[in-house]
Amino acid sequence: MSMNSTDWERLRLPAPLPELIVTPDHMQIFMFSAVTWNRHHIHYSKDAALAEGLPDVVVQRALIGNFFARLLTQWLEDAGDICELSWKVTHSALPGHRLRCNGDVLSIAVTDAARHAECELRMHDDAGRVVASGHARLRLPR
Repeated sequence: MSMNSTDWERLRLPAPLPELIVTPDHMQIFMFSAVTWNRHHIHYSKDAALAEGLPDVVVQRALIGNFFARLLTQWLEDAGDICELSWKVTHSALPGHRLRCNGDVLSIAVTDAARHAECELRMHDDAGRVVASGHARLRLPR
């Protein structure tokens, strides 16, 4: 959904972001650890995860942030940038379990230099547990 400057002005707030559904699998979790040099064993060894009291390997905090970034960039398309993105993981995400990423645009501020949107982000698993919550600040076209 590409938006022009008139669309931003007409956006009724809070405005929901379109949902992104992802299902991380063992390979994605392993490969993300490899590419980010994350050597923590709970992301690639089920035995190590079990020894730590976890039911399986777990999705990395940074991969959860990547899913939030995907949600935002898919919505923005080429019409803006992520200036700030922060999130807190509150529940472990497991491979093979679907995650629903969504959120709301809470406000849009216009200055001489730019237009910025503040967003609230959420991620739930299919059991309804909050996996992560976050905040983003986006730069929108002037």
